[in-house]
Amino acid sequence: MKFRYLLYLLMVVSLCSCVSRSNYNYLQKRSSLPQYDSVPFSEYTMQRGDYLDVRVSSMVESDEQLFNNGRRQIRLNGDNAHSRLYLYLVEEDGTINFPYVGSVPVLGKTLREVKATLEDALKDMMNTFTVDVRLANGTFSIIGESGAGRYTIPKEQLNIFQALAMSGDLSDYSDRTKIKLIRQTVNGTVVKEFDLRSESIINSEYYYIQPNDVIYVQFSNAKYFGVRHITGLISTVLSTVSLGMLVWGLVERFR
Repeated sequence: MKFRYLLYLLMVVSLCSCVSRSNYNYLQKRSSLPQYDSVPFSEYTMQRGDYLDVRVSSMVESDEQLFNNGRRQIRLNGDNAHSRLYLYLVEEDGTINFPYVGSVPVLGKTLREVKATLEDALKDMMNTFTVDVRLANGTFSIIGESGAGRYTIPKEQLNIFQALAMSGDLSDYSDRTKIKLIRQTVNGTVVKEFDLRSESIINSEYYYIQPNDVIYVQFSNAKYFGVRHITGLISTVLSTVSLGMLVWGLVERFR
């Protein structure tokens, strides 16, 4: 009888130790989860410290060489010290210093607006031309339980799930209920916290990743209490107890 009670007790503890699927599944519709308002997508606006890759294209080759500094037609990376020599830094006053134009205000403007501003500034110097503007530091970072890494944003509307997929998704020990998003704004750094399991995160202010975002993934309680290790231990104990009961039953039968 003692073995039977012990077996029942271990079975109950084992079931209690299992982690519910609700702790892991994304896009849940449960009313108990936080509900987030849907907001329209907004383009990234230039921040202090950003690097812009500006290319001027013209029918006149000498004009291209004048404004492109004789660069080859390759994309530059803001994380590379050599590349930054050919990029335009958004200064503390919110401007970039563009050749033969001078200080051009770009702080708080989208890439399209910066393009229009530069084209307007060059229209008196050139006839047929176009300006291509790209953010050279278009990256985001992930730190915490899911690992650490910096990734290039491959497209304009990259959502949180695509960003996590690029890093290999969250581990079993990641706390999906309190994901932190560290974001740079014109007014300074802000920290936003959200529950990744809620379906209402779609099209919310947390849904789309912006350049320079840092996603911080906290450790869940399972990490500290070793829930999965306990479950494995209990399974081993159950197997051992079952085998012991079988042997004990055979001994009692043939005694």
